[in-house]
Amino acid sequence: MLVVTFHGGSSKNSINNIYAYTTGSGPQTVASSTSVLNMLYPGQLSELRAMVLANDFLYVANGSKKTSNILCFQGSGTSYNLVSTFVCGNLNSVNHPFSLVFDDAGHCFVSNQDTNVVAVFNVGSSGETTTPGPVASYLTGLGLTGTFLDATFVASKSGTLPNVPPTPTLKKSQGGLDVTITGKGTDEKVQNSVRDVGFANGLLFVVDEPGGCVRMYDPSTGEYHGKSTGALKSPTHLLIQGTTLYVTAGSEIWTAALPTDPSNPTLAFTSIFSTTLGDVAGLAFDQATPPNSYIAIRTSNPQILICDSQLQNPVQLTTCTDSPEFVLYVPE
Repeated sequence: MLVVTFHGGSSKNSINNIYAYTTGSGPQTVASSTSVLNMLYPGQLSELRAMVLANDFLYVANGSKKTSNILCFQGSGTSYNLVSTFVCGNLNSVNHPFSLVFDDAGHCFVSNQDTNVVAVFNVGSSGETTTPGPVASYLTGLGLTGTFLDATFVASKSGTLPNVPPTPTLKKSQGGLDVTITGKGTDEKVQNSVRDVGFANGLLFVVDEPGGCVRMYDPSTGEYHGKSTGALKSPTHLLIQGTTLYVTAGSEIWTAALPTDPSNPTLAFTSIFSTTLGDVAGLAFDQATPPNSYIAIRTSNPQILICDSQLQNPVQLTTCTDSPEFVLYVPE
């Protein structure tokens, strides 16, 4: 079964829940469920983004600009019930969350579009709650003037963002995330900023969309370990599958071998997939042998493709009335 989040919001065709699609019936699959998440009352969900299965729970980034949080659900199949608010939106760093990832030491890292930071949280023993972690020791050790946002692990390069408390400005070599701001005066807003996050082989990977790269950090201290080589066009989503890291960028998908030396990592991407259908968003693999791959096309012709394990021979699985964002394979 494939579960999908969409752009969402308040427009006519917006989808503000997770849809579930069967994956064994071929092209033009109809959603088997259009409300996978069961909420306490209407309006709790908007602009859903990343989904992560961990600790026997399903964690979902709820990216609404009015209620930004990470929600925790429990269930199976096409029905998941709300258990808790895993990460509250009452911190100045949590605003419009895009993605989240867990490390091996009980931490959860959350990327936030409007503050352009990755925040860190300590996961409670039950897996249902978190507490904010401290600002990364690497950042506090730089001796910069000013105060970082709550629980900042990876900071914005620019310390002057619209509707965000001022923070220290970082040099290029210090690993700050690039950001693009549009508008003037009271109409200023963050347009492009941090996107997906991943963890593997002792490294935290962070997608820097305006910077056109994937940056790497020590998951314990936040120390910056460099970025991918070459220029990616508007990278957004990443997926770690075995020893390979995939990143979607514009209308392409790129791959790179995961670094094996976290103290001196290198990340060199090669294009493996390109399409004229629109920009690519989320990517997932199922558990078949060899696995099938699923690719979300977000713009122009919103749809989901099913391909082989090498991301070749694409066939349309389904069309979408709203732009698909993240896709996640869930065993039935």
